[in-house]
Amino acid sequence: MKLFAVSVVLCLIAGSAVADDMDDALAALKQAEPSKDAAKIKQLAAAVHAAALKLEATPPADVVDKDAYDARAKYAKEVDGYSEYALFALAVQSPGPTALDLIATLEKQNPKSQYLEDPGILMIQADNALTRNQLDRALAFANRMIASANRKAPPEGVSAADWETRRTTALGRGYWIAGVVQGEKNLFKDADRNLRAALPLIKGSNAMMGPALFYLGVANYNIGKATLNKAKMLEGAKFSQDSAAIQGPYQDRAYRNALSIKTEAAQMR
Repeated sequence: MKLFAVSVVLCLIAGSAVADDMDDALAALKQAEPSKDAAKIKQLAAAVHAAALKLEATPPADVVDKDAYDARAKYAKEVDGYSEYALFALAVQSPGPTALDLIATLEKQNPKSQYLEDPGILMIQADNALTRNQLDRALAFANRMIASANRKAPPEGVSAADWETRRTTALGRGYWIAGVVQGEKNLFKDADRNLRAALPLIKGSNAMMGPALFYLGVANYNIGKATLNKAKMLEGAKFSQDSAAIQGPYQDRAYRNALSIKTEAAQMR
């Protein structure tokens, strides 16, 4: 992440004790980043944020040089943004509990941070909610992840190549989580739409493909049954059969569903 730096600003803040504190904390934060020490980075990010807030404050009515004050505030705001970036960058590289703690710290520091809408951050939260069977929360994060991954430009501090890899991963995971949750909630049309979008993005992951095909089978069967569409029901049977071919927790149920759907469809005109 690039910081705004103009010589006049540096001169303006050079004599300020608060500015010195901010610069010292920023230097220490940058030095600590390679260590990936979450506790230390949290502490230093908080120190940068606290000092920056003082310099971002609204100028007093009797300020002599408002332009200089505004320039100093702009610099402090960008330094403050770097403290958010440091928390974000470590979160997306950290294991679950540490990542969630860093995200909570970032959210407390700035609930409107641009980094809270990063698909990598949202994926961590969506996965955690799904693991805890918090279906509504998982679905909300998944929908935000899809929206974030579909934006055209990468967020500040993320290269175009890295963004493309991350957005493809996030889209596949987002569509998958949304579709699986919607399948569980009997929202069959939504599940069908999202899981079809997920399929080309999750190829090679049996852990995701098995459930995706299972819920596509359930969704298409129910859509076909509700509309008396035999072809749709048979498509559900095919999805179920494909899910049954993948070893995992959905295999047996998918196999039974495929047989049941075919039997029911055979009795239709």
